[in-house]
Amino acid sequence: MVSQEFAQINRERMLRAIDHEEPDRPPVALMVNAPFFSSYSNIPVKEYYTDPRKMLRAQLTVRERFYNLTPVWADGGVTVEPSALGGEIYWDTAGNPQVKPFITDLEDIDRLETPDPSSDGWMPKQLETYRYMIENVGKDVKVDFGYLVIGPTTIAGMIRGMSKFLIDLFKHPEAARKLLRVCTDTAKVWVRAQEEVVGETDYGVFIADDAASFLTPKQFEDFVAPLYREIYGIFPNCRRWYHNDMKSTHILKQLADSGVEVFHIAYDVDLQAAKEIVGDRICFVGNIPPLEVLKEGNLQTVTEACATLIRNVAGGGGFILSTGGFINAGTPAENIDAMIESVEPP
Repeated sequence: MVSQEFAQINRERMLRAIDHEEPDRPPVALMVNAPFFSSYSNIPVKEYYTDPRKMLRAQLTVRERFYNLTPVWADGGVTVEPSALGGEIYWDTAGNPQVKPFITDLEDIDRLETPDPSSDGWMPKQLETYRYMIENVGKDVKVDFGYLVIGPTTIAGMIRGMSKFLIDLFKHPEAARKLLRVCTDTAKVWVRAQEEVVGETDYGVFIADDAASFLTPKQFEDFVAPLYREIYGIFPNCRRWYHNDMKSTHILKQLADSGVEVFHIAYDVDLQAAKEIVGDRICFVGNIPPLEVLKEGNLQTVTEACATLIRNVAGGGGFILSTGGFINAGTPAENIDAMIESVEPP
């Protein structure tokens, strides 16, 4: 059992690691979202998404069990920004919200408009969820997981269809650029809307953009890097977080150039090689395999994987132990404890 003060100690270690200073022990981050929150709390995932009371209850249940290491925030999955642009939401077989692609012709791009967060798609629902959480969470818990936005590449792929969007990058680059423009403006208004409701963040501006890994380094540098700089530049004094749980080694340098400061990275990226590529420009959060090791492994498997990763990449800071991707539904609590205890022995 870790100490009651561990969350604050871990927070201080995390800040040192982000600044590429080596703390006394590596920090740990529990990256959790709807699948784990809902399954651990025995709440159907659709009810988790649609009922702010159940979402808050699920998140507080997990937070209390895991030493106050998990965030509390209005978790909207990947549908908030695409729905605000006009995407129709449907529920997949697991109960997660998805958005149907609706940009069937390039001419449809011209009809897109930057959404109003107070009225369009799921944005107003999410803002109400934030307000509910802030009013009901209690004085000792801060509602905060950064100003979290889906990145422009992923939004574009969702509303156009990923294959069509990737083809557009080659065959219709100006149309692709126009689509990315409105997706970026959507992300920017959503960042500002969250700040107005949530207030100051301890995390920062947080872009989640898995689809960026489909691009070549040149495409990323040309089409996407300037857009990331715009999004991060809204609040230039904030930390610049990033999530992408696809392979990203080929664009690591471009990600660093675009301003990424803290990167929750995929499990199948070689972190030693990644640190060699970017040096002290990015702090990596990861990258224990969330399925093969943390969910399906035993205590020895988890402990050994964490020890190996720490030994290989923790030196010099710039590293936060976590999973390479979000923690899966059904992951045993004792395995999560083992990951925590690898940096804070009981």
